[in-house]
Parts: sequence; structure tokens; C-alpha cells
Amino acid sequence: MEMGIFPFLPYFPSFLFFHHHHITTSTFTKNPSLPQKNGGFASNSSNTIIVDEALASFYRLARMNPRPSIVEFGKFLGSIAKMKQYSTVVYLCNQMDLFGVTHTVYSLNILINCLCRLNHVDFAVSVWGKMFKLGIQPDVITFTTIINGVCNEGKIKVAVELYNEMVRSGHEPDVISYNTLINGLCNSGNTNMAVHVFKKMEQNGCKPNVVTYNTIIDSLCKDRLVNDAMDFLSEMVGRGIPPDAITYNSIVHGLCCLGQLNEATRLFKRMEQNGCKPDVVTYNIIIDSLYKDRLVNDAADFLSEMVDQGIPPDVVTYTTVLHGLCCLGQLNEAIRLFKKMEQKGCKPDVVAYNTIIDSLCKDRLVNDAMEFLSEMVDRGIPPNAVTYSTMLHGFCNLGQLDEATQLFKEMVGMNVMPNTLTFTILVDGLCREGMVSEARWVFETMTEKGVEPNIYTYNALMNGYCLRCKMNEARKVFEIMVGKGCAPDVHSYNILINGYCNSRRMDKAKALLTQMSVKKLTPNTVTYNTIMKGLCYVGRLLDAQELFKKMCSSSMLPTLMTYSILLNGLCKHGHLDEALKLFKSMKEKKLEPDIILYTILIEGMFIGGKLEVAKGLFSKLSANGIQPPERTYNVMIKGFLKEGLSDEAYELFRKWKMMKHNVII
Repeated sequence: MEMGIFPFLPYFPSFLFFHHHHITTSTFTKNPSLPQKNGGFASNSSNTIIVDEALASFYRLARMNPRPSIVEFGKFLGSIAKMKQYSTVVYLCNQMDLFGVTHTVYSLNILINCLCRLNHVDFAVSVWGKMFKLGIQPDVITFTTIINGVCNEGKIKVAVELYNEMVRSGHEPDVISYNTLINGLCNSGNTNMAVHVFKKMEQNGCKPNVVTYNTIIDSLCKDRLVNDAMDFLSEMVGRGIPPDAITYNSIVHGLCCLGQLNEATRLFKRMEQNGCKPDVVTYNIIIDSLYKDRLVNDAADFLSEMVDQGIPPDVVTYTTVLHGLCCLGQLNEAIRLFKKMEQKGCKPDVVAYNTIIDSLCKDRLVNDAMEFLSEMVDRGIPPNAVTYSTMLHGFCNLGQLDEATQLFKEMVGMNVMPNTLTFTILVDGLCREGMVSEARWVFETMTEKGVEPNIYTYNALMNGYCLRCKMNEARKVFEIMVGKGCAPDVHSYNILINGYCNSRRMDKAKALLTQMSVKKLTPNTVTYNTIMKGLCYVGRLLDAQELFKKMCSSSMLPTLMTYSILLNGLCKHGHLDEALKLFKSMKEKKLEPDIILYTILIEGMFIGGKLEVAKGLFSKLSANGIQPPERTYNVMIKGFLKEGLSDEAYELFRKWKMMKHNVII
């Protein structure tokens, strides 16, 4: 046999191997360099002990005379693999070569499995390929292990090719092989193909088991094909394969996702009748759905029933209830429950803390949220990117950018990598406070760290420049976004259009509207309203009216805001007859004017000297059951005073004061 499994893997990642010079024949207590968990920020001393003991045992085996058979070495590698010490197994396989221990299909299957577990499937495939050259025939386990590895990487086409190669090689796939391929197909969204493989499985004489059915049922439910999943449930029962809690949980969850809560609870009750006891996951699904439907009392009943059945609520149960209470605005009740969790023997996790922190921030109670964040850290529960992003959003909403940037630095200092959402929140917050230069720095830091901006990040930065009327810079951000393959949406165009309108560059704004049409992006009411407002502001009333007609002809219904913009423009520029005509057309379209529209028109009539029309419009308010606010009274009083009608102005003022103090005249 050719010596060495790894010489044909010249680019194998060095971190998978322990440095051989750290190990001597005289001492086995020195620890080889292991890959650290959590990106190198934490280590596990128990792992070190396991590795030390494994190395010591291995060297004892290797130096025994006579040396134990490869079967003993295989059992030893298998035991290490079961402890999830995959890097150790890879290292020991290399050492076996150095000691001249001949590999078998069993030991190489263990190696291939460990390489796949370490997300180095390409190297696992290389070992598989080398087996043929070494005269070792792969078996069903070899193929199944590699199929599982490539499926986990999303390489479904490769997995299918490997499956076909297995069959061509004369290896009959077993139920585990089929389950592995079916699971890979389902996870990649190929449910139809998975069902096809399921049927082929039976044709080939391999009986599916509960795992096979569960995989198909779960995937169908995720695809919202719950009726099909129910058919599979009936089929498995009919074939004498008892469904387990996982089977029912998938369908219960699928029904809840479709809003069919009654059907879900009926299936829940059928579980026990069919000899399958609901577990904590089943209860969690139902409780969550009940809270989403605001059925608080029913959720509480299920929680009580769960406890009565001897199923202790877990952290997911409590977090579900916490989230439900927060969504219903019962924050104080949620905090009380949070504090009771540990008394009930359930320690809150990062998700439970995040739920409370998020609700506090939404209620603008950021200081209280900070206390929960400090408590987390003190209790050894590391905050994650969601925690920090939530807090940053809370500070930004309050305009507390100094606190936000300080927290951002703390986040980085705690080795929590900011994600796209985190950066976007900070960019948006800085832009809204006019700190565009600082926002640009954060944006550039983001790309330097390899975190890809998304459309919301680009839009936030563009909006910042537009608010400062720095349109050239805003346009550059737009072009960078397009260049990076991030397609602008309607909101992106609306931001730029608004910026150009505020800068009175109306031709640029209209050009963007044309560009939207070319890009097959349908403008919304915000798009039209923004350009119309800009055109009215610069006195281009004909263009604004033309755009209004275009909006109506495009099946885009004008809103009250649309009419108020156009009415205001017509009145301000003295086009009173056209304003009245437009106002009348609203009635014809069965769109009832609100007080804002009445006030705009009344003020316009006073400006144009049409006193009687203004008075007539004001009197219509009472007839239409609209109570004029202070703003409308002010417009009328100023109008009367302008016309020299001080008595009428005083009488209206007196009426307003009495109305304000609820005095009946």
C-alpha cells in the first residue's frame, strides 16, 4: 500500500493538523495546537483533556509489540469521532501513516466523515478518490458519508452524481443512503425531486422509515403543501409506521403558518389518541400561534396544561410567551415573567434577553434596555449582533448618536462582528442627524471588513446626502450600488427624486421617473407626489397637472395627499378656478376631501380675494360634520382681517374660544 494518506492533499488546511514537534515520546501532556471555537475567542479545557488522553492512548497502541490490528485502531478512531474531536481524528490518521499502520475502508470512512464534519468536503472526496488507487473498495457508508457532506454544502447535483456512481459500482443504497439524499434535496428546496427519490426507493425494494417520512413531511409543510403532508401522514399510519412527535410537530407548525390554528389544535388533540404524546416543541408551536392571534387566555391554558402533563417549559417556551406579551404591549407583564424564569428552573438565554431589550427600545426606554444588557454581560451571557443592533437602533431613534457610536465600539471590543443590519442602523442614524461624513466612514469600514452593504444601507447613505442637498455624492452612491449588482428599488429612486426636487433640479427628477419606466419599475404615489410637489414649488403648474393626468391614466389612484399638493400649488400661484375645478372632481370620484384640503382651498380663496367662496367653503365644514381645527380658524380670522372685516374676525375668534373650552353657544 502506498504510504501516506495526505501527500496527495498538498493544500490541506494546516490548522487541522497538530504540530508534530510539540509531541515527544517522553511527555504526552503538552497540548497540540487546536482550532479554537467561536472564531478563536473561546477555548474549552475539557477538549484539551480529551485530546491529551487520546494522544497518549494512541501512542501506547502504536508502540505495543505486537502491534494491535487495524480493527483496534479503527475502534479507537471511532470513539474519538463520537466525542466530536474531528481534528484529532484527522491528525491521528496522518500519524497512522507515519507509524506504518495500514488503513482499511473502516478507518478511511471515519476520516472522510471527520473531514466532512470540518466542512472540508473537497478533501474528503480526495480521500475517496485515493481509495481506489490504494486498492480499497469504498462501501455504502463511504458513499453515504460523502453524499451527506456535499448535500450540506448545497451541491445537490454532485450528490446525485455520487448516488448514481454508487449504484453503478454495484452498491445497493440502504435506507440511510436514501434518507441522506432525500434530506439534502429537501434542504435545498427540491421537494418534488425528493418525493421522486422516495418513490424510486420503494420501487427498488428499500422500505422507508419514520425518518424518511418525517423529512418529506417537514419539507412539504415548509413549502406550504400541508394537505400533501397530511396524505403522507395517512400513508405512513396505513403502512404501520407510527408517527412520532417530530412528524406531528412539522404538520402542526405548517398549519399554524397557514393561519389554520383550529386545524392545528385538532391535530394536537389527535396526537395522544394515536399514541403519540405532545412534547415541549408541540406546545411551543401552539402557544406561539395563539399569541400571534392575540388569544392570550387560550395560550395561558395550554401553558398550564403543559405543566400539568409533566412537561416543564423550556427557554423557548418562556421566550415565546415573552415575545407574545411584548407584541401585545404587555411589557411590564413580560418583565415580571422574565424575572420568574430562573425561579422556575429555566435560565434566560440571549434570545430571551433580546426579546425584552427590543421591546424596551421600541418603547424608547433605552436606559432600561442598557441595564438588561449589563446584566447579560455580568451573568456570562454574551450579547450577539442582534442585541447590539437592537440597542443601536434604540439610541439612533432617540438621536443619541454619541451613545450609539460608543456602543458600536464596545461591540467590536467584545469581538462581536457587526453584520449588515448593524452597520445599516448606524449609517441611517448618523445620516438622519446630518452626520453624513461619519456615516460615510462607517459605510467604508463596513466594506473593508468584508460586510456587504444591502439596498437599505445604500438607500440610507443616499438619503443622508440628499437631506444635505449633496446630490452629486448621492448620485455616486447610487452608481456604486448599481455597479455592485445591487438593483435599486422604487424607494431608492424616490430618495434621489426627492433630493433633486428639494434642490429645484426638476429636470433631473423627471429624468429619473423616465429611467424607472425603462427599468420596468412602477412608480408609486410617493414618486408622483414628490415630483408634483417639486414642480408646484418652482411654479411649473402645467407640468404638475400633466403629471397628475399621467398618474391617473396609469391606474395609480391619487390620494388625498396628491390632491392637497396640487391644490396648494394652484392656489399659491393664483389658479383659483382650476383649484375649484380639481376640488369638485374629487367629489365626482367619490373621494371625500378632508380638513387639510378645505383649509388649503379656503386660504387660497382669501389670497385671491374670493371672500364669499371662502366663507361658503367654511360653512360646508359643519354641514359635512367636519370640526375645524385651530389652523382653519386662524386662516379664516386672518382672511377677515385682511378684508377689513374685524367684527366678523372677532365673532369667529369668540366662537373658536368657546368651542375650545366646550361652551355651547
